[in-house]
Amino acid sequence: MEHSREYERYMVAAALVLLVVGCYLVVRPFLTAFLWGGILAVSTWGIYVRVLRLLGRRRALAAALTGLGLAAIFLIPLTALSLTLAGQWPVLIERAAALFSGGLIHPPRWLAGVPLVGESASTYWDTVAADPKRLAEDLRPMLKPVESFLLAFFTGFGAGILEFVLALLFASFLYLWGEEAGAAVNQIAGHLGGDTGRRQVAVVESTVRGVFNGVVGTAVVQAILAMIGFWLSGVPGVFLLGAGSFFLSVAPAGPALLWLPAAGWLYVNGATGWAIFLAIWGAVVVSGSDNLVRPYLIGKGVQAPLALVFLGGIGGILAFGFLGLFIGPTLLVVAYNLFQDWMARSRM
Repeated sequence: MEHSREYERYMVAAALVLLVVGCYLVVRPFLTAFLWGGILAVSTWGIYVRVLRLLGRRRALAAALTGLGLAAIFLIPLTALSLTLAGQWPVLIERAAALFSGGLIHPPRWLAGVPLVGESASTYWDTVAADPKRLAEDLRPMLKPVESFLLAFFTGFGAGILEFVLALLFASFLYLWGEEAGAAVNQIAGHLGGDTGRRQVAVVESTVRGVFNGVVGTAVVQAILAMIGFWLSGVPGVFLLGAGSFFLSVAPAGPALLWLPAAGWLYVNGATGWAIFLAIWGAVVVSGSDNLVRPYLIGKGVQAPLALVFLGGIGGILAFGFLGLFIGPTLLVVAYNLFQDWMARSRM
């Protein structure tokens, strides 16, 4: 009889393990979207609460409107930007073909004076300026890798938009059931770690919210500053470039991928002064704002040294990809607070 009960316990344990593994395999394709949805819901919970109050506590309507608002802020501009870039692609191809057929102008005099590479670069520039076909022949071996990169990029971009749609949908569901889910998480944390466990749940919430505010707030500031620079220097497509700066600011020195080519375009078209202005504006004002705005916004909500948050962000990106921007700081901040609690108890 005892052996039979022990056998039944093993069977129940094996069934539970199979159930957990099966559930994981089912949700694994959506796991990243679920995590992003949780990050969005936690970070924008205050907005949802305000909408909920305005709508007389109608939770379903408030959740739907908040989700649609997030889509309008993030998804619609991103989709419009991608469609505009796709529409401009034939124009870029045409201009590149005209460049190959018409040749380059002669290099500027200062290029030869650049240490190490200036003389060889100036000589090569003179060569392709005199023989336009040489430039096309030299670039031809590079076209295949560029084509493969662009194909992979746009494939990943489309998958990323789909994943973000799922994240918004999941965030909307979390708005509906967020209070119950939060109470359940706090109850589990209390059972496992008491007051310390509940406090770490609050630390996770504040860390995720602080990093989100820092990322989005810095993106908004850099986009506005970039648009001011583009507008003052006379670069066309100011709003398109501003939207691109908003999304690229997530990456370190991301907006430089736009203002550097824009400065080069100004220089090629003879606006040397404005090209220098835009380069200085981009390097000092746009990129420099990242070092001021991001630490200020993140530091307002994170209960840990700011250096630890930045270390977690960089290490998290290297370990988990872009999602690690949130996972890395959260893990380090929770570990830091647990260590602080342990040190406080050891002194008693």
